[in-house]
Amino acid sequence: MRHLILAAVGTHRTNHDNRLLIPFLHALFFVAAATQSAVVPLLPHLNRAYGLSPSADAVLLAAPGLATLAISMPAGAFADRLGARRVTIAATALMSAAALAQAAPAYAALVAGRLAFGLAFGIVWTTGVAWMAGSQAESGSPALGAVATSAAVGMVAGPAIGGLLADQLGLSAPFLGMAGLAAALAVAFALQPGPTRRATVVRRTSSVRDLIGVLSRQPGILTGAAVLAIGGAISGVTQLLVPLQLHHAGFSAAGTGVAFSAAAGVYIVVSALVVKLGRRATTVRWATRAGLALALSLLPGAFATGTGALVGMLVLSTAPRAVVSTVSYPLATESAARAELGDGLVIGLLNGTWAAGLVLAPLLAGALDQLSGPHLAYLVAVAPGVLVSLLLATRRPALVADASVAGPTVTGPTVTGPSAAQPAPAG
Repeated sequence: MRHLILAAVGTHRTNHDNRLLIPFLHALFFVAAATQSAVVPLLPHLNRAYGLSPSADAVLLAAPGLATLAISMPAGAFADRLGARRVTIAATALMSAAALAQAAPAYAALVAGRLAFGLAFGIVWTTGVAWMAGSQAESGSPALGAVATSAAVGMVAGPAIGGLLADQLGLSAPFLGMAGLAAALAVAFALQPGPTRRATVVRRTSSVRDLIGVLSRQPGILTGAAVLAIGGAISGVTQLLVPLQLHHAGFSAAGTGVAFSAAAGVYIVVSALVVKLGRRATTVRWATRAGLALALSLLPGAFATGTGALVGMLVLSTAPRAVVSTVSYPLATESAARAELGDGLVIGLLNGTWAAGLVLAPLLAGALDQLSGPHLAYLVAVAPGVLVSLLLATRRPALVADASVAGPTVTGPTVTGPSAAQPAPAG
């Protein structure tokens, strides 16, 4: 009886000590997204300061995605084997250092900082989401989709903060502020208690071979990865082309930041509504249709001109992008639980495909923009996105079935490692 009482007290104390973990993780996703998007309204000023071309702008935007693409899968495997807590702390500290590098008044330091930020971004968006997924009461909880809402708030705040601070205090100011916030979060995570021994565990595998083997049988993973690739491509192209077009139309950095922030407000509302709908929205059908709508949302940029059309296109693209980002993670982690795959490995795959779209689409769009203007450049994201969405919708009936009927949901906390009977990694 004494042991039971002590165990109960210990569990209560652990839950009490961990009560700030979820808010801190949401704050991390906010800071990561804000740091990524803060550069968007600064591009015209960076062009003038360093004599950059649209292709060079594309390199700045694509550099974080390139690093994220390289690190996401390894980060997921490390999270499953070593524990998400310790890797997240290290990546948050790296994010702070990367923001400081971007504040340096040199183009080489700016590019290096963007690459380092991409590494940190890819890790925290993999290990941080895996850490949160492991803290949920059930695998594939729709509450996991709220990470997209937190990131959306950061995407809203980033351009506005970046543009306003740059106009008032200089180009380095936005990055110095983000570096301070990331450093504070790294300290906060270090003060969080490590994982404790759990009574009930489920063994998960971190094998890439096993992941490849189950893709055709688990539509939630494949669909989540595909539609996030579309989301990355749409985000990269709009972040590259729209600020330049608005600048040519007479917008200041602050005005461009406010335009992006206002459009992203739709994202926040839609993402919050999708989270509230829960499992009714967390389905392969919703994800596939949202991916198609997202790809089609850039068509106005390919055929229309004027600032009204640009701002309308931003607003038009935010709603389906919010659905894609919000449903993909719980959809894929629920499928991962059925396939006994580690959350980190699957989340790493999702982040990797998103980063692939974010890297490739702006590079191609930037080259086409130099050759023939922005109208053809927008089609770089539209055509492949439509094709992928139609393939998802028509390839097999199973790929458009609701994920909720694909099999039982594994509930309860999970632990990975050499032996399921061992305690979770302490860090």
